[in-house]
Amino acid sequence: MRAGAVVDARDCEKPAYPSAALRANETGIVLLSFLIDVDGKVLQGKVERSSGYRRLDDAALSGLSLCRFKPATVDGKPERTWSRIEYQWKLE
Repeated sequence: MRAGAVVDARDCEKPAYPSAALRANETGIVLLSFLIDVDGKVLQGKVERSSGYRRLDDAALSGLSLCRFKPATVDGKPERTWSRIEYQWKLE
């Protein structure tokens, strides 16, 4: 039996808003895909859809290292799997 990875943005610390992006009033939504290892750490990530600002995309990718996820399983054994998450950068 196969169970997918559990991806919950609440399991991630919020990455710091890049200071240059703050000064430029940059906002946007970035879609990331990433490889979750058997221990729940992110091994690799990539931008699938850009926010329109490279510094926001890069900060979101870096933020994946602050996350822990529950890996997918096959017959109860954890396995590597790709997943996706959307991150919204907004000024408050």
